[in-house]
Amino acid sequence: MKSHQNSAGLAAAWNVSDASSVVYYLLHGLQHRGSDSAGIASGNGETVKVYKSFGMLAESFNPEKLAELDGQYALGQVRMATESDMGTANLQPLMVRAHQGSFAIATAGMISNAPSLRKHMEADGLIFQGTSDAEVITHLIQMAPGKLVDKIETATQILKGPYAFILMTRHTMYAVVSRLAISQLYYVPYQDGYLFASETSAFGMFDVGKPIAIEPGQMIFLGRHGFTTRQMDVGAKYPCAMEAVYYSREDSLFKDQSVHKIRQKLGEALAKGESEKADIVIGVPDTAISAAAAFARELKIPYEIGLIKNRYVGSTFVRPIKEQKEKEINTRLNAISSIVKGKSVFLVDDSIQKGKTASFLCRLLKEAGAKEVHLRIASPEIKHSCFYGTEYMDQSKLICANYDLDEMKELFHADSLRFLRLEDFEEILGDSICTACMSGRYFGKLYDYDPGKEN
Repeated sequence: MKSHQNSAGLAAAWNVSDASSVVYYLLHGLQHRGSDSAGIASGNGETVKVYKSFGMLAESFNPEKLAELDGQYALGQVRMATESDMGTANLQPLMVRAHQGSFAIATAGMISNAPSLRKHMEADGLIFQGTSDAEVITHLIQMAPGKLVDKIETATQILKGPYAFILMTRHTMYAVVSRLAISQLYYVPYQDGYLFASETSAFGMFDVGKPIAIEPGQMIFLGRHGFTTRQMDVGAKYPCAMEAVYYSREDSLFKDQSVHKIRQKLGEALAKGESEKADIVIGVPDTAISAAAAFARELKIPYEIGLIKNRYVGSTFVRPIKEQKEKEINTRLNAISSIVKGKSVFLVDDSIQKGKTASFLCRLLKEAGAKEVHLRIASPEIKHSCFYGTEYMDQSKLICANYDLDEMKELFHADSLRFLRLEDFEEILGDSICTACMSGRYFGKLYDYDPGKEN
């Protein structure tokens, strides 16, 4: 049993009025990180309450439900489920009734040694209700000695992998980022307290200052004494390169840079190596639009909207079931025949994993009348399984790992195919990023997981 990364958006508010409503709006800015479930916990100084359900945020909450979650403290999560953790027991935040008082916890990222920890705990008689990494953390915390802040630190010394979590009692809050800071948490002062989120896009509708990233191996503790930081371990920031390519919203920051501007730079770099000719450039909505527009500007040819996204159908990546992913490719994008008919088209996408979307889109454009489709990818080839990735995929399923460019071109029915060079990609994003899925290189000595072996 492998532990897979939990693609989730975390948000929290401490010491702000109507905190659950504030967290609700923060989570709206993170909905793209998962649409399978949503939950919010609140603390009012006396009790902790939790409400969570399957479905998107707007489907799960209404004003009446938020009013029941009263208090100045709140914690929430939106989440993508995998096939192995779709049960009700895995919905977060988890509520724990402990001898030191009730608390709620929500997680993001992945604990690479969770399977072995769970195995040992079960052998010692501990009972698990679900399969989430959050339960592993709660058991470790409850078994550790000392005050809650010390219990949390003790637990983090045992956990491995790129994870982040927020824990909330009836009046305190703890925000933790592991030393492998692939999963990030940001905070900003707000009113008389603070807001937290796993991506800076969440803060967009609030009048706040520049978001601050929690440092690797750091815990922020908020309680009667206000804001306190504790450095629990030495680490370094190696954010996942795919955050800049795909996962993050364009109005977010990646390493203090605008994601939108990064994607523009990727598109410009891709265009500089171009040798083919085409009439127009089309971008795949939504994550390839910035790169496609910059690609067109660099080549001085028109950028057109040739694909329309059905916004009432979720992303094919954030659906948990294989059959749903394959069917929804056919329903979420349509080609505009009047734009592409008789034209030679550059089709710019952000990345390719299994290649099903690329194949479908090339075929779709040709069926709509495109004379030629030249497929351009604004990131390097994904050739390696990532054991820290949001969705682990066996290397045998990664098309770039099993076919060369000419073979993929034929499989996609494209007239030509080209990816951004890895050296150009790393020059734009810098060297302190994780490009394991592209380069096969993890983060040097910080790499604490041996692929193919359980911790």
